[in-house]
Parts: sequence; C-alpha cells; structure tokens
Amino acid sequence: MHAAVTRTALVVGVGVLSVAGYHLAAKASPAESFDHQELVSSLGDFPASYGSGTSQHELTRLRLLKRTMHFVDEKYVDPGRIDPNAMFDAALDRVERQVSEVLFQRSDDGQLLHISVGSYTTTLELPPIDSTGDLQDQLSRVAEVLDAHLSAEIDPAEVEYALINGVLGTLDPHSILLPPADAQDMDVDNAGEFGGLGITITTAGGVLTVEYPLEDTPAWDAGLKAEDRIIRINGESTVNMDIEEAVSRLRGKVGSVVTITVERDTWEQPRDIDIERATISLRPVKGALLEGDIGYVRITNFSATVSTDLKDQISGFKREANRGELQGLVLDLRGNPGGYLHQAIEVSDLFLKDGTIVATVEREGSKVDETTARAGTTIGADLPIVVLVDAGSASASEIVAGALKNRGRAVVVGERTFGKGSVQHLYPNEADGSKLKLTVARYLTPGDKSIQAIGIPPDIALEQAIFYELEGDETTPGVTLVSMHGREHALREADLDHSLEHGDLGEQPPAYTVQWLNQLDDSVERPRSDKVDVSGDWQVQFARELLLASPDGANRAQILSSVDGVVSSHAKQEQQRIAEAFGVLGVDWTVGDNPESPNLSASLDLGPDGLLLAGEDNEEMVQLQVTNSGDATLYQVMAMCESGVSALASPGEFYFGKLEPGQSATYPTLVRLDEGYQDSVGQLSCTWRDGQGNELAQSVHPVQTKGRDLPAFSWTYSIVDGGVEGTRGDQDGVAEQGELVGLQVHVQNVGSGPSTEAFVKVKNRAGKALDLKTGAVELDPLAPGESADALILFQVGLSGPELDVQVEVGDSAAYNHSVVWRAGFQETYAQREDLVIPVASAPQFSPRTPPTLEISRAPGLSEQQAAVVLSGVAKDDVAVDEVIVYHLTEDATDKIFYQGGQEGIQALPWTVDAQLEPGQNLFVVLTRDDQGLVATRSASVWYDATAVSAN
Repeated sequence: MHAAVTRTALVVGVGVLSVAGYHLAAKASPAESFDHQELVSSLGDFPASYGSGTSQHELTRLRLLKRTMHFVDEKYVDPGRIDPNAMFDAALDRVERQVSEVLFQRSDDGQLLHISVGSYTTTLELPPIDSTGDLQDQLSRVAEVLDAHLSAEIDPAEVEYALINGVLGTLDPHSILLPPADAQDMDVDNAGEFGGLGITITTAGGVLTVEYPLEDTPAWDAGLKAEDRIIRINGESTVNMDIEEAVSRLRGKVGSVVTITVERDTWEQPRDIDIERATISLRPVKGALLEGDIGYVRITNFSATVSTDLKDQISGFKREANRGELQGLVLDLRGNPGGYLHQAIEVSDLFLKDGTIVATVEREGSKVDETTARAGTTIGADLPIVVLVDAGSASASEIVAGALKNRGRAVVVGERTFGKGSVQHLYPNEADGSKLKLTVARYLTPGDKSIQAIGIPPDIALEQAIFYELEGDETTPGVTLVSMHGREHALREADLDHSLEHGDLGEQPPAYTVQWLNQLDDSVERPRSDKVDVSGDWQVQFARELLLASPDGANRAQILSSVDGVVSSHAKQEQQRIAEAFGVLGVDWTVGDNPESPNLSASLDLGPDGLLLAGEDNEEMVQLQVTNSGDATLYQVMAMCESGVSALASPGEFYFGKLEPGQSATYPTLVRLDEGYQDSVGQLSCTWRDGQGNELAQSVHPVQTKGRDLPAFSWTYSIVDGGVEGTRGDQDGVAEQGELVGLQVHVQNVGSGPSTEAFVKVKNRAGKALDLKTGAVELDPLAPGESADALILFQVGLSGPELDVQVEVGDSAAYNHSVVWRAGFQETYAQREDLVIPVASAPQFSPRTPPTLEISRAPGLSEQQAAVVLSGVAKDDVAVDEVIVYHLTEDATDKIFYQGGQEGIQALPWTVDAQLEPGQNLFVVLTRDDQGLVATRSASVWYDATAVSAN
C-alpha cells in the first residue's frame, strides 16, 4: 500500500460542451495542502488497467466515484448545493441515457428502485439517502447489479464515468470528470504546443485537405500548400478518416518522421513527403500594427505562454512604430473561453503598476487569495487600451477585462461577457488518466465584485444588426436573413443548468450604445492563412478610432471623456447603413416617436394549406402580417417571436418598419424544413416592439407541420475482383493480396417513402492492409421497392486473414429529424456496422435488413389531457433485441420504457403510459435487432394545460 501524490491545477475556464468543449484555465499545478494518505489507503491501489476499458475494471468497487466524493465533501465551493438524493437520481439518469439496455424506475416515495438490465429485472429497497456516504453505499448496490448483468460489450469504466458525471452535474455546469481521451486533449490545449507538422486540416467530401500551413513550421518548410489533399498517412488511406483520427496520426514525438502522400491539382501523380515532427505552438496570440501606430492583439485562449508571447508582440510593435512609440492597444478577447489563471494575472500585470488583479473566495465565504500587480513587470502602464469582448469572452478573459476596467486602465467595448465567476481545481487520476474538474472557489474582480452569471458590462456597448445573405440555387432564390437582436440571446453562464447563484454588480449602464451593420455572405470563403487581417473588422476599426481620438497616456476615464464625437459619428453612419439595408428589402426603417398605447393586430400565414410541409422543393416562407389599427403612425415596428415548433427559429425576428394608420404589412422569414421533419403542432408567441426596445403588443399564432414518409434500407454485399471497371483481379469473388477489389453493396429501399440522397460510406479499420480508394457512393433517388448498387474500391495490401471496415448506409436528407437532432440520437442517422472481409477465402455475407417499428396507438398532435398511452410492435426478420421509449420535454429527457427481446423473437409488442408536460412533448421509440441495426419513430404532442383548467 502506498500513498498517491495528487497534483492539482487551479482552473477558471468554461467547461461545458455546448460552449465549445472543455475550456479550462489553470494555475501552475500547486501541490494540495491536505494529505491523501487516508483516502488512498481506504480505496486500495488502482490496478494498471483501471479505467482502460478492460474487463479488469471493477465496477462494483466504484473507486473513482469514492475518490470523487472525497474531493466533493472536502473542497466543493458551496456545500449547500450537495444533495445526495438528487445526485443518486442524476447518476442513474446519466447511465440510463448512455446504456440502452438499462432502465431505472424509482417509486414516488423513493423507497423502491426497479432495475431492468436487458431481460433481467430486480427491485432494491432504498433507505433514505441523506449523506454522501449513503449515496456511495446505494450506488455500489446498483453497480453490483449492473456489473453482473450488463452485456459483455459494455465498458464498465464508461459506466462509472457516467455515474460520476451524473453526480457532478447536480452541482454546477463546470464540475465534471474528464475521461482519459478528453483529459489528454485538454492538456494539449492548455500546454499550447504539441509535436506535429504545423498545418490546419479539414475534410471536404471525405478528403483530408490542408486549409493552410503555418509559417516557419515543418509543413511550411516541406512546401505544403492550401488545398493540398493528404491521401495517405504512413501508407494508410485517409479516405473518410475522421479529423480526430488524422490528427492523432499526424501528431507524435518531436523529432520523429511521418510520411504523408499528397495530391495537388498541378501534379500528375501523388507524392510522398517525409516530414520530421517539431514542437508546434498553437499561437493563441496574434497581432498586427494598425494605421496610426495602434497595436492590435488577439488572444484566442490563455494557454501556457500567452503573457510572454504578448510581451514579444508589443515589443515588435514598438520596433515597427514611428519613433518606437505605440499610440494605443486594442486587446481582442472576443470568443476567448479562458485558459490558465496565472496567465490571465500576468497579462493584466503587464498594464498595471499596483492594486488588486483578482481575488478568490473558497467555501464558507473566506477570501483565501488576493493577487496584486507588481510594478516591476509593467510594460504598458500608460498605454491607452481598448478591450474588445463579447458573450463568448469567459473566465480568464473576464479576469483580464475586469481587472483593466475596474482599475481604470482600459475601456471595455462590445457585449456583456459570459459571466463565469467560479474557479475549478484539476485532480488527475493517475491510474486511468482521467481528471476531475471541481469547482472549489469563486473569483472576484477588483473592488470585490463577483461577475458570476452576470458578466462584465461594456463601457461602450456594440449591438450587431446582422444581415445574412443566403446564396440561392437553380430552384431556390437567394434571401436575406435579418437579426437585429439575436445576440441578446447568446448563451451565457446564467443559461446553463445548475449555474451558481449570480453576483450583483448593481446598475452599470454603458456610457454609449452603438448599433452597427454586420453584413454576412455565405458565399464568401474565409482566408486560408494564419495572417492577421482586420481591415474588414468593423469593431476593431471602431476601437482603433477610439484610441486615436484619445490623448497620449489616456486612462479609462480620459478615453471615455474624449470619444463622444467618434461614437456619435459612427452611430449616425451605422443608422444610415442599417436603414439603407432595410430599404433594399422594402422596409422603411425611419426613426420616430411611437404613441404610448398603439393598436396592432397580427396574423400568421403558412400558405394555402395552413401547414409547413417537409421535403418540399421550394422552401417555405412564413408570412407574419400586421395592421396598424390605431390613428397614429408607428415607427420601426418589429416582432420577436418564440416557437414551440423547432422548425421555426427561436427567437424569430420579423421587421415591418414604418406603418401609417390603417396600413398593413407582411414580412417573410425563411424556414428550412428538413425532409425528415415530422408532424407537429405548436405556437408562435410574438412580442411586438420598436427599434428602441419599447413593447407595443403581444400575439400568439398556431403552427402545424406536416411530415412525409421516410425511406429505409436493406442491403447485401459481394466481392468484385475484375470484370468491372475500376477493379483488377482474377474474378473469383475472393479478395486477395494485390488485387484492386470492389465491395459491391446492393441497396434496396424497403421504407414507405422515397430516398433523396441515399449513400453508402466505408471507413478503413484495417490500417495499411487496406488502401481505400472510394470512400462513399451517393445513389440516385430510390422509390419504395427500388434498388441500386454502390461499388466501394480498395486495394488489398499486406496479407492477413481478414480486413476490417465500417459500413454506413443511410440518406443525408430523408431521416427522422426529431430523433436525430431534437432528441440527440445522432447515431441513428444512418445504419452502421463493422464488417469483416476475408482475405484469400470466399466471403459468407448475409443480407442486412433493419427492423421495422409500428406505432399502433399514439396521442394526437394536440392534447388537452395529461395522461396518454403509446403502443406498437417492433419486428425483425431474425430477432428483435430491444425496444426503448424516451419522453422529451423542454426541461428533461426521460427513458420511460425498456424491453429486451428473447432469442429468436421476431415480433415484440410494447405499451407505455406517459404523463404530458405543458407545451411540446416528443416521444422517441427506438428498436434494435440482433445485428445492431435500428429503426426509430417519433410522436410530437402539444399539451395545452390551460384548456383543461378552463373547462
């Protein structure tokens, strides 16, 4: 027995997938002050394979969970949020969603837990779960049942990770256990460097393509160029290779060599290029000297070398500037999600002589640390600064912006920031490589101001008026989408589940507010270079002019007192540009005073059928109509609408402008209703307001969508080795070394609707043994009953008994939109299976036919009673493996039914009772057969609870 040394890192970054992944910030891994000896002794040593996905992971002991709960008990910032009973339920919910064969049902009094694992069922009596010790005891009992009855292919480590993250999810959005792969990715992001080539890559049509090489890197020196196609990495085909897979093969130990095979339009043949890997910096600091000797620096994240890179960048500006003097600095932190805390402190310290930068407050409200500026590190104490921020500026970015604003050093320009005011520690689990990220403190900006769930308000607020030009095609005209207020609804900390309580900054209105025109065009390609070009960035140029209008050495107050002319001029110019843009759309956006009690009437036109139809050739245009029924002219009339039908944008924005008394106007909004969108009923709720934000009226409009029948596919395989164009072999139907072989996939549409963009896609899982030539084939539209062939070409390389590939068959457009996107079951978008192709022996391929799923009883599209019943039957030509039913509402996703099929059962009836929640309800039914093929159905129900209470 030995004591493990646990290293920790102080983190303050955003850690939510919906905000773009695990964005963390960390202090330089200080050793913890408490002793872990007692903890480690009680848990025992971790075996080397713990958490590695092997059968040696002992789920019943829940050692990672117990270790996690130790840190929660000892270190979590707000012990009052620790609710063991809620943690228990959340842990079960997480496992239930992740493992299809598991269903938990707890009695209303909480004393009984019914567990189904496949065909096995049992009931546990539960004592009250009042402490974290009770929580661990009861989860251990559940783990014993799972360990004994889960299918062999279920990784027990993943089950324990799910239990832990269910528990942590009840605390706050940023406490999470990072599995080993995610923890490793985080380490690379935070370190800011890795061993690689120095290229950015993308996939275009399944082809791995270079976006651009970074200057002074091995890729640059080797002559790689934008749009080069990498077709092999160390001899392995990259056709249909995922970006993550390609990155893992291109990165490696510094000094090692990787061979890539490159195609270029100007080359007759592909070329092999050997490149020695070197240390590649992620370059989070980029800059340029702007006209007027204004420095511009963009920091994309606060990784390990940011402060040093920033100093180097500013030194370069001074060498380049006239007389070696900068006139000001634009510090661009837009979209910066965080990084290392100590880097945020050091960046702030570059511009502050003294005073507090940031303070941290741990549990029980005790201030444990206050970092102050050091005069000896300051390089720009008198440099006028504008800090650009937006709703995506979070954590470490907010520390910098808050320190410079509250210390009077800089003017903050842009949008209110994200509002993450919490601090996390990282606790590495050395046995399996996972990492616990736990909220242990809150941070305060100077003046002891907490920005939690509020953010830092700007001194000069910039509001975007977005006019987005959507390019048309042969069947659909181009259209302009307008959003004047969409940025008001950007995701922030306060929108996240279980967010910590917000702080209180008091009333801090901006000194100025400027609305500016942001014209976007989806036909414009982004630059294929890492060079900084902000010539077309209105916000940067606005910030530059603010600095040019400020006196030398100006601080925040002096800048704000000297820029009135610049701000007023730009505000007038942008108002005029916005009015002109509206004029092109036929909307008079004249400014004027509206009456206190306007009289508006509104209606919604969904076309002659009164429906939004899925799969139409012409995209639906929703027309919202309004009439000024009053006797006074109305100005800048608009409607902000939210919909219970996800086909409509939420919020939708409709613009009418100036309306004379008695005048009616319509404004269309583009609705892209996917072919797989299903039947639904909902409503469009609109708030009518003017350009100054004053409310004019409210209106509610019913909306109904009509879906279409969808295709489904069965298929068979055969080997073609000669006799067909593209193949080369002895035509015996056997794949042999050296042959150029075709995997012929015969696809039939066995569904009730036509296909639109049916495809067959293959990924290589055999390494160099298989050189994939064709990765995907798109089939012509197939009516129900029709069939077609797809030929996937590959070269058989090294000899071996078999070749592993992954096959996908599906339709890129005609799939159940509700199941895939609303419910989040992206894995059902296409049928996917692992296929083994024998080498030098005749294949024995069996036909693949997915199961079918019928719903014989379902609630209507709109219901006025909460209790409903769904029933149906799942069928398969061989055996039904399972049927699962999920219930989705605005606030939750619940698995409400599971039934496993017995061996050889070809028809499995199912029935489930459910209680509707007010508003939109979605039921997803999923069945899987013994080959892993799936079928899904969905039923959307609008429950009007007010209609019941009115009766």
